[in-house]
Formats: sequence, structure tokens, C-alpha cells
Amino acid sequence: MIFKNAIHLLIGNFGLVFKFLLYMIIVLAVALALSAAFVYPTLDLLLSSEEFSSVLSLDLAGEFFGAAFSGNGTFFGSFSEPMQAALRDLGPFLAENVSSVVKLAVAVAAIGIVVRFLFGLGNFAFGSLIDRKMSSNAKLSFSGVYIRNLGRAALWHVVYVPLTFVYDLLVLAICYLFFAALLHIIAVRAIASAVALMLSVALFLASQAVKLTLFSHAVPAMVTDGQGLRRAFAKSFAFKGQKRFGPLFSTYLVTVILIMCVNVLCALATFGAALFITVPVSYLIMLCVQFVGYYTFEKRKYFLSEDTVISPKEEKTHENFYDDFDEV
Repeated sequence: MIFKNAIHLLIGNFGLVFKFLLYMIIVLAVALALSAAFVYPTLDLLLSSEEFSSVLSLDLAGEFFGAAFSGNGTFFGSFSEPMQAALRDLGPFLAENVSSVVKLAVAVAAIGIVVRFLFGLGNFAFGSLIDRKMSSNAKLSFSGVYIRNLGRAALWHVVYVPLTFVYDLLVLAICYLFFAALLHIIAVRAIASAVALMLSVALFLASQAVKLTLFSHAVPAMVTDGQGLRRAFAKSFAFKGQKRFGPLFSTYLVTVILIMCVNVLCALATFGAALFITVPVSYLIMLCVQFVGYYTFEKRKYFLSEDTVISPKEEKTHENFYDDFDEV
């Protein structure tokens, strides 16, 4: 029911997709400008060197993924002999240019944080627009909502981004260890690779659904009820005595899988052109699921469209259960 209503809510407010696309283009333009100023000069200096050219000429990506998925105990030893020689020559060059490498890493990390922060501010603002449509069927200006919620959105993402960054790193490490362990356990290499990849991806998708479920009520609590950061976190993690973890987890798991499949298939079918629509739709459907779930479990009425209002279902008790049946 949550997923179905979220789809209806998105369709009824599909104009937000194009606003989100415009916001994405602005953020990516900022990222490109910062990259051209702080990343490209150092990156061009490093990549134009003879040492880097020799490594890149030997299909670094293929060698890297081959070594990562080989399951061997020594990662470097899984590379071919020419690649190992090229990497050995690259070591002294990096040591001589360690300041440039550090500057490049810091610039890339800083730009990544800025981009994620800007996307987070946009998500908060679009969540506010969705909330107002659900609560009073009103349309607000994106710029006004964006500016008005800037402080709370910034505070939320100062906490949320580091927590989820550490969580995602731990998940990726666990998935890789799980993958390598399965390669050692299963004897047949082809079967081992297929099974290990399938189960590792399943573990990653499930972990993302868990993350989304845990943080699901935080932003709606801040936007809908105006709660502070601490109370919003407490409400989002308060599963005791509430039967909402299972429904939310299954909804987010299905949503994550569908988003991944739709984006991959549409990108392949249209040579990437459909991503201009499917990517902003992916962000907005997550927000719709988040707010529909909050309104559902908080037992609030909300507008699904201009002429459709969803009311919370009353719990059936022993006294009124048979009142729903007609007498014969």
C-alpha cells in the first residue's frame, strides 16, 4: 500500500521531476566548475606522465577487477607481469609527487562532499514540497522552501552524511569479504563467481534497505511535525512496540531493486538519454515512499491527489469487528 500510494503521489506531482532535473544540472555544473579549477590541473599533470601512461595502456580497470574477483590471498600478485612492472615504476613517481597526489585526493573528497551536501539540501526542500501537497494540497515555490529550510537541512546533513558514509564503507567491506569467502568455499570457479556475485549484490541491496528503513522517519518528523534533530532521530529509530520495520523494509527493498533495474535497462535501451528522467524520478520516489510511510504509520490523513484523500485505518477490536458485516 505504501509503494502504491507513493507511485500515485509521484504521478500526481510529476512536474517536480523536471524541477529536480534542473536542480541536478545546476549542482553538476557547480561540481564541474570546481573540478576544472581544483582537480583537472593536478590530474592532467599526473596522467600525462610516462609512468601513468604505461599503467593505463595495460587496461588497469580490467586488471583491477580481475584481481578483486580472483579470490587470491595476495591482491597485487593477481596482476599480470607487465602490470606489476608498470606499478613498480609508478611507485617512485608517486613518492616524488606526493604533495600533488594529496592535493588531488583532498580536492576530489571536498568536491564530493559539496555535491552530496547540495543534493541533500535539495532532497530536504523537495520533501517539504511533497509534504505540503500531502497535508494541504498546496503548491509552494521551490526557491522559497529551499531558503526557508536551509538551516535545518544543513544541520540534518552534517549528521546524516558522515553516518551513512561510514555505514556504506562497512557494507562494501563486508560484501567484498563475503564475496571472497564464497569464492574459496565453492570449488567450481564459474559457479563460485556467479553465486558469490549474486549473494554479494543481494547483501548490498538488503543493507541499503535497512539504512533507508532506519532513517525513514527522521526527515518527515522534522518537516511535517517541526521536530528538532534529536527528537527526529529518536522517532525514526523507535521501532519498539511498532509493527513498521517489516513493511518499511520490504517496501524499500522492492523500491531499491526497481530503481536499479529501471535505470540500468533504460540507460542501455536509450544510450543513457532516459537517465535525464529516471534519475530524478528515482530520488523523488524515495521521498514519496518516505513521506507516505510517515503519514501512514503516524495515522494522518493526506491528499493523494486533488480529489483523493487517504484516511488512516482504524484498528479492528473485538467489539467492532462484526460491525462491518451486513445482517442477513
